[in-house]
Amino acid sequence: MIVFGDRGVGLFRVPASGGVPVQITALDPARHENSQYCPSFLPDGQHFVYLRSSTDEGKSAIYLGSVDAKPEQQSSTPLVASNSQPVYAPSSNPNTGYLLFVRGVALMAQPFDNRRLELTGQAVPVADQVRDRISGASYIYFSASANALSFPHVSPSVSELTWFDRAGKVLGTAGEPNSIETNPRLSPDGSRLAGINWAGGADASNIWLLDLSQGGTRTRFTFGSLVDRSPVWSPDGSLIVFSSNRDGRFNLYQKPTNGAKDEEILLKSGDDKNPTSWSRDGRFLLYDVIDPKTNNDIWVLPLESEKTPFRFLSTQFSEEQASFSPDGRWVAYTSNESGQNEIYVRPFSINSAGKAVEAGGKWQISNGAGTDPRPRWRGDGKEIYYRSRTEELMAVDIATTPAFRAGPPQLLGSPNVWSWDVSADGKRFLSVVSTGGPPTYTLLLNWQK
Repeated sequence: MIVFGDRGVGLFRVPASGGVPVQITALDPARHENSQYCPSFLPDGQHFVYLRSSTDEGKSAIYLGSVDAKPEQQSSTPLVASNSQPVYAPSSNPNTGYLLFVRGVALMAQPFDNRRLELTGQAVPVADQVRDRISGASYIYFSASANALSFPHVSPSVSELTWFDRAGKVLGTAGEPNSIETNPRLSPDGSRLAGINWAGGADASNIWLLDLSQGGTRTRFTFGSLVDRSPVWSPDGSLIVFSSNRDGRFNLYQKPTNGAKDEEILLKSGDDKNPTSWSRDGRFLLYDVIDPKTNNDIWVLPLESEKTPFRFLSTQFSEEQASFSPDGRWVAYTSNESGQNEIYVRPFSINSAGKAVEAGGKWQISNGAGTDPRPRWRGDGKEIYYRSRTEELMAVDIATTPAFRAGPPQLLGSPNVWSWDVSADGKRFLSVVSTGGPPTYTLLLNWQK
């Protein structure tokens, strides 16, 4: 039996010989859960431990599950509060094993009674300074057996915003090292940059602004104690919309880029949301919604009159990372409908009531997009860029008259990238580059003694 997770849905089981997956856990909206993953089997082959992640601070925890139970029958009592991967390891006593998890930067082990299926005793640290790049202590992937324990350790790395041309030649850097660590977004005129800094650890981030015209002078833009993310510039550069979980769910906020006023709520609901694109005419905002039933969906928020949001695309698959074309007539987005992430383009048409209408047509423009491709349009709409499965940047020629037409994906000469943006003319790419060394893995033998 194999148990695996599907982002934004829950866990499934499937026979190792193949077959139809059966859902065995589901997200709990009351706990504001956004994912369940990392199952680790107990010796009986029926029960397992797994992580249920919540957007609410302190509510992520490790739970006990069963392959024979339906989602509504699974235990709702947490074993231990944690936001890390759980691993069960056996001991010399067949009735007792250990539950391992990360707390802070320490790898903890707590005795687990295999008969009563419950924790016993106290959790004790078995390794310290367990880290993985920028993410700090959360989402650390380690492995354990009765006699051996393997975990990563990464020295604090230096992240630099690096400019590349289309051939991959380094053109220079922007700002001081570690000024922006993820999600760089250039302003419409290219003079400024918004991005994320995780100085507060894996559970706290803020948005910072860099003035590229002044040598990369950095200014803090948000001051939350939880996660502020996904900045999107208004067409004139006077506002930024972003997502934050400061009220429990990831809601949408907006704030003037000159800092003259504090942020204000733009859209609040019971779903987690991320803004992705602002139409050049200023009328519409695209954003992702995580729905437990339909995975990721794409919604539109009108920014005039009543500001009543409506769905743009919602299927059984995950659609996300939507981006308006410069003329506002097309939307590029990511979907896993083929079984893997690919980039598609659809028309964007609005009726007299201000709602999107089905204009027909859908074009796949990528061939093997990565896990986080983030499609970007060139400023004149004649190219789309995305990140491939091998973390390289691809370019696709686009024509929209007399009909929509996409050319074959072309590999640019850029190095491996993972968090990036592109200048309006498509000649320069800005990517976060880590200058730290490769991770080292510690193998600890006889760790239970």
